[in-house]
Amino acid sequence: MKKLMLTSALAGLALTASAIAQTTITGEIRVSHKAIGSEVSSGSTTTSGRGFGTEQQINFANKGKLNVGGLDYAAGFSIENDGSQTTTLFNENSYIDITNASSGTTLSFSVDHIQRNDSDRSAGNIFGFAPSEFSSGGHASLMSATPGPGVGQSQSVAVIQDIGKFGKLAYNYAPTTTIRTDGSTTGSGSSETFTETNEKSAYEISFVGNLGVQGLTVDYFKSEQNALTGEVVKSKGENIGVRYNTGALTIGAARKIWNDNAALAANKVETTEKNYGLAYAVNKDVTLGLLHATAENSIASSPAGVATQKLTAIQLGYNLGPVALTVGVARNTDLNGVAGQDSDMLMTRLVGAF
Repeated sequence: MKKLMLTSALAGLALTASAIAQTTITGEIRVSHKAIGSEVSSGSTTTSGRGFGTEQQINFANKGKLNVGGLDYAAGFSIENDGSQTTTLFNENSYIDITNASSGTTLSFSVDHIQRNDSDRSAGNIFGFAPSEFSSGGHASLMSATPGPGVGQSQSVAVIQDIGKFGKLAYNYAPTTTIRTDGSTTGSGSSETFTETNEKSAYEISFVGNLGVQGLTVDYFKSEQNALTGEVVKSKGENIGVRYNTGALTIGAARKIWNDNAALAANKVETTEKNYGLAYAVNKDVTLGLLHATAENSIASSPAGVATQKLTAIQLGYNLGPVALTVGVARNTDLNGVAGQDSDMLMTRLVGAF
């Protein structure tokens, strides 16, 4: 009987929450094609390939009012499948946000949700494919989607503050990071436990806004992870970008600087990536874009040993109504900083939203 009463009470609680909440379900499907031709300094083709890729995502979102202090809340998660994914399908856009509308303050318990430095956020990448996408495949690349510790891709707690019409300031803290630039991942565990590893806590501060200027977007991110046991060099990252739109023309530029952890100071490797973009809206359906990026890699123990990689791409975006098409062609020079290691790439993407 007691069990029945408890079950009934929980059911009542669920009904009460539903009565004052709004739930939405959205989704997206992507079908992409990539063709790569790579060369080494001798001119011989070392890696060529072509094929299709696909990604599906379903988003569940719920929002409403709490019964305490008139606070707003929003909660949700996404189910994402990249190709035939063998890892978790639930590590994107998972969140519970509590917001005080009068002060513009939000407390977010989330992963892959708030404004963040990873996932190729670059003011120079105005639309379409990012530099790390154009430079991947065939060889390693100096360009990265996650510069420094990936705080935003880890389970974290964040405070986000509206600053009038200027933008949003955020502080994000992850007790244990789950991804870094070098691809290291941790964080296995059940819903109530967590497997601790040598990964340490990390923070990220950020600002995203227009500073009160219409058409302007400014991004700033700075992240740092506590030193791993046995490592003296901390993983750090910084990303600053500016984008401005005037009529049909949009221009953007960004600079990223990061390093991963290292056992010795002499082994510290710092990478500086710069992105420059230009886009022109021919009409409401067609947009043309130009993207140029460079990445420079320096090793503390060898100041003279600087490696540089360059990328130049042109892109076309076409709005087909319920489906969007993007086509991009890129040329990579000195991939991973190796002279003469070049590649050409053609990428096409169809995106459907529902």
